Amino acid sequence: MCGFTGSISKKPIDNSLIDEANKLIDCRGPDSKCFFEKEYKNFNLNFWFNRLSIIDLSDTANQPMYSKEFNTLLMFNGEIFNHSELREELKNKGLKFYTSHSDTETLLVGLSHYGIKFIEKLRGQFAIAFFEEKSSKLHLVRDRLGQKPLYYFIDNENIHFGSSLLSILKILKDYKISEDQIYNYIDYGVISSPFTLFENIYKLMPSEILTVDLQKNNFIAENSKYWNVENFLNNKPFKKEEFFDIFSESINIRTTADVPIANFLSGGIDSSSIVKNLVDNKKQVESFSVYLKEKKYDESQYIKEVVSKYDLDHRTTTISTDITYDEINDALNSLDEPYSDPSVVPSYILSKQISKHYKVAISGDGGDELLGGYERTIKSL
Repeated sequence: MCGFTGSISKKPIDNSLIDEANKLIDCRGPDSKCFFEKEYKNFNLNFWFNRLSIIDLSDTANQPMYSKEFNTLLMFNGEIFNHSELREELKNKGLKFYTSHSDTETLLVGLSHYGIKFIEKLRGQFAIAFFEEKSSKLHLVRDRLGQKPLYYFIDNENIHFGSSLLSILKILKDYKISEDQIYNYIDYGVISSPFTLFENIYKLMPSEILTVDLQKNNFIAENSKYWNVENFLNNKPFKKEEFFDIFSESINIRTTADVPIANFLSGGIDSSSIVKNLVDNKKQVESFSVYLKEKKYDESQYIKEVVSKYDLDHRTTTISTDITYDEINDALNSLDEPYSDPSVVPSYILSKQISKHYKVAISGDGGDELLGGYERTIKSL
C-alpha cells in the first residue's frame, strides 16, 4: 500500500528531518516519491507521499495531488472501489478531470465539491489527509473498519500525521512510552485505538474524522464519526442467495486494478472461498502459500486439495522450525507497535515472497469470522 507523512507547523519545518521520517515507509511506495511544501498564513506545510501505483499508473495520478480550481490538497492511501461511478456523477455536474481514471482525483474532486460529507459516498479502504486552503482546515479520515493505518500528534504549535507511527517518532525526536499502554499490551496482546505505545500520539479510530481548524492561528481539533456498525445490527433472516451475491460482488470490486493480482491461500475457509469464487467467475488465479515443517501447524494438505481441485498456478514458501533470528526481527521491525500474534512472521515471509512478483494480493482477512471458519465461532452459536 502507499504511505504518507505530513506536518503543519508554526515553526520552520526541517525538510531533511521529514525526508528521513518518510524514508521509514519507502517500502510502501517504490513507484514514486513526491512532496509538497508551502507557507500558508502563519503556518508551514510539508507533505510527502510514497506511491504504490495500482489504479491509473500515469504520473498525473501521483500524490500529493493539488486542485488549482478549489485550492485543495489530498494525500490518500487505499482504494476507492466505486470511483468510476462517482467520477461519472461528478462529471455530470460539470466538474473537470485531468487523469484518465485515477481514484485519487475522483476523491479530491468529490471532497472539494461536496465537502467532507463526500466520505459517506465512498466504498473502499482508505486513510485520507485532505487540506482546504479556503476554510483553513485539515481533515484526517480513516475507513469504516480501520483497515488502513493513520497516526497523529498535535500540540499548540504542530500537527504531525501519517501512515507510520515510527515516522512521527522520527519527527518528534523527544517522546515517552506510555506505562498504561504497556500494561494493556501485556493484558490483551495489542494496543487498541485510539492509543499507541507512546504518550500523546494517537491512532485515528475506524470511521473517524479529525478536523483541525487553523483559522484562529491555532490548532483546534474536533473529532466526529461518519459510520457506526451498530446501525446495521438486526434480526433479518439469512438468505443464502443474497449473501453469495454480496460476497461475489465484494470480491469482484477488489480485483479491479491496472496491475496483476495474486491470492493468499491458507487452506482455510476464508481464502479457499475467495479462490472458488474467482474460479467460478472465470478469473485467473495465481496463489501463494506458506508450508510449515512442524506437523502441528502444517496445513499443506488442505492447501494442496484446493490447488488440485481448481488447477491453480500455485507457489509455496516453506518455513522450518529453525527459522532465523533475522527473519523474526525483520517481521517485527515491519510493525509500528508490538503485536502478540505469532502469525506475523509467516505472513511477513509470504508477503515478501509475493512482492517479488506482485503489488497486490487478496488475503481473505475476516473471512473466517464471517464464514464460521474458527471452532470458537461455531461453539458460540
